[in-house]
Amino acid sequence: MKEDTIALVGSNSIHTIRYLMAIAPYFKQIVFITNGHWPIPEECPNNIITYTNNFKLLNLSCQRKIANILLKHKIKLVHIQQANSYAYHTLKAIQLYKINCKTILTTWGSDILVLPKKGIIFKRLVKFNLNHTDIITSDSLYMSEEIRKLAPHSKTIHTINFGIHHYPNCVDMSLKQNIILSNRLHKPLYNIDKIIAAFAKLIKNNKHLADYKLIIAASGPQTEYLIDMVNKLGLENSVNFVGMLSYTDLINYYKVARIFISLPSSDATSLSVIEAIGYGCYPILSNIPANLEWVLDGINGSICQNNEALDNYILNALKTVDFEKTAKFNHDLIGQKAIFENNLPKFLNLYDKL
Repeated sequence: MKEDTIALVGSNSIHTIRYLMAIAPYFKQIVFITNGHWPIPEECPNNIITYTNNFKLLNLSCQRKIANILLKHKIKLVHIQQANSYAYHTLKAIQLYKINCKTILTTWGSDILVLPKKGIIFKRLVKFNLNHTDIITSDSLYMSEEIRKLAPHSKTIHTINFGIHHYPNCVDMSLKQNIILSNRLHKPLYNIDKIIAAFAKLIKNNKHLADYKLIIAASGPQTEYLIDMVNKLGLENSVNFVGMLSYTDLINYYKVARIFISLPSSDATSLSVIEAIGYGCYPILSNIPANLEWVLDGINGSICQNNEALDNYILNALKTVDFEKTAKFNHDLIGQKAIFENNLPKFLNLYDKL
């Protein structure tokens, strides 16, 4: 495989970049086609060639650009991240310009669980993507089933998650502080406002928890609204917005947070959830199928059935949970199912199959 060249197509998100860095040693050259400039790490391998493109759905001219790139580098294998416009334009370019190559499509979650519900055009787009690639991967059994519903005649579907890159040998519970952590994007889908409202009720009705802090990482279109909400609730001293974090800083917050909350209305397996669980945070998650693949309610976390009662779930956890015992169980669970070093060979094997 070291003599091969591969094209990786996807956004310049941290998840894509991590994957790019991980597979770089296994290829002679990687052609990375993305939507914009990306933060190139100092240790970036010199076998990566980057091209930027406008992947907006209506920008059909990008298909010719993609085709020219694939032809210039004589690409025989293309790995696409997300079954949205990234996949559509790439697969259309391969089809229209009759490029002889194999393709792998890795689905992320919203592309399968949300995008098709936005209208018939988007549903057809996703179905086209699924039906015109050689191999599909998803990160949860639930999403694999949803893919099969959308494209019953699609080719092989493999359930593989990226997993944690730097997994701790053990969880040091002595580092834990009275911190509740949320690091999902500030979009309606993720219900960050429900977490803030629950936290407000929690410390108002339980004076002995007044020293607890809510750390809200990430950002998004609702950030200003959420900051205003915190100010109106008088929580300026109890809620900290820390923005988009480096991976190192995020890991440091996982290490000290006692509870991690993630309440998306829809999602596939979240890397943030896996990381938080692996670093000993007690998870309180929304009741969606992908979360149920990792957490059994009352066993190794809590499944919130009602966002309006989230404060009760937090309080119950603080009163009844053996955090050290749960953290050890979850550390072993992630170690068995979601370590990147263990899962990467599964992706490399797919490349070999093609």
